[in-house]
Amino acid sequence: MRGRIRALGAAAIVLTLGFTAACGDSGGVGGTDEAQQDKTKPGETVTLNYWTWFPLEATLKEAISAFEKANPGIKINLREFEAADYQKQLPLALNGGQSLDLVGVQISAMTNTVREQLRPVADWQDELPSGWRDQLNPTMVAQTEKAAKDGKLYSVPMGSIGSAVMLSNAAMLKQLGIPFPKTADELQAAVDKIKKAKSGVTPVVFTGEPYWQEEMLFTIAGQTSPSLSDDIFAGKKKWNDPELVNALKEYKSLFDKGIVSKSVLSLKGTRPTEQFTSGKAAFLVDGSWQSSMLSENYREANKIGLTDVGAGAFPVVGSGGSPAARGYAEGGLAIPKASKHVAEAAKFIEFMTLGAGVDTWSKDLVLVPAKDGFKPDENVLTSQAARDGYAAVSEAIGSAGSARNSNQSFLNQVEGNAILDVLRGQSTPQAAADKMQKEWASGRYDTQ
Repeated sequence: MRGRIRALGAAAIVLTLGFTAACGDSGGVGGTDEAQQDKTKPGETVTLNYWTWFPLEATLKEAISAFEKANPGIKINLREFEAADYQKQLPLALNGGQSLDLVGVQISAMTNTVREQLRPVADWQDELPSGWRDQLNPTMVAQTEKAAKDGKLYSVPMGSIGSAVMLSNAAMLKQLGIPFPKTADELQAAVDKIKKAKSGVTPVVFTGEPYWQEEMLFTIAGQTSPSLSDDIFAGKKKWNDPELVNALKEYKSLFDKGIVSKSVLSLKGTRPTEQFTSGKAAFLVDGSWQSSMLSENYREANKIGLTDVGAGAFPVVGSGGSPAARGYAEGGLAIPKASKHVAEAAKFIEFMTLGAGVDTWSKDLVLVPAKDGFKPDENVLTSQAARDGYAAVSEAIGSAGSARNSNQSFLNQVEGNAILDVLRGQSTPQAAADKMQKEWASGRYDTQ
């Protein structure tokens, strides 16, 4: 089964959305047509039944309160679920004809499971402002559209996540006079200085688990070949094409040059994050979902002792490359066919994707909002390192690079360990690439 990687980090101290990969279609009951829509009478209050799993309930209730204040004729009846439970409960509710007006959609995991019970956005987009698409990141909208097997847009994306990106102990870098590194050479200079000045600090950490190796490999590959990941999974290129072999060489060079220690490959689970948050690592390479740590309030609430955190795209490794990250649109908002209050539901979706609601729910910094040109309030990002870091991560994720796409079976059984064999010196890049291509072409994996 094809799926999209949705590992958001295992650290308990880090806010996660719980996005998981899932595929499939659902049959189901039909919805109502426009003639069955309730007409709101003057002075009447409309209540919208809203199911979702994101964002956190406290954050979401704050956004809902602001919406209701601005729209006194509309009330929101919220029910929030845990992510895994939501994937089970929403299809059951929609197929059972439950009266829902607004639903959150895990774009990659749920679109094809529930789309037959949702109104295509084209059917109600006249309720949105003219030119609404132009106000959203085009890559995120296109990914949301592409997620549906019939190519239709069923939800309006709230935002995206991406990887790999790099967080920094900004206070430590400032103390040592190190700017945030944008190239591998700059990262090596930073690592050398950290090793000399901070003997108990590991300069760069990330998880050595097999699944993460794909994120690292395709982030590096994307710096010179932005569409390589998409092209391989679409069958347009092979696992042993020169671009992939070169990316394996460049990834291994980080270890050969001592920029990353091979001991990092033994880190599992929460260990990389724990080393970083305890001040024992200068750089943490992870996903954008860790951007919560850019917030001083978040660090204080979670008892993280770092006084300042920065971030940016992973440094460009080869020559002639540009910052890159694989991203994918995540949370979307949709209107079920059963809704009798489409205009009011669309007004809430506008508020949460284009309007002031974005300022409220985005404070957790987990998703990069789809709202084009969005910048968090300075009360959320209180340091220049945090503001610059968030902007750099947002730019990398919002660019037209490859999606965070994966074949889970192939990744778990072949790809992850093949990459690790190269990093450990147990295989050459060419041999590993040839092995991956042979396995990919074996017919043992669903490549459709």
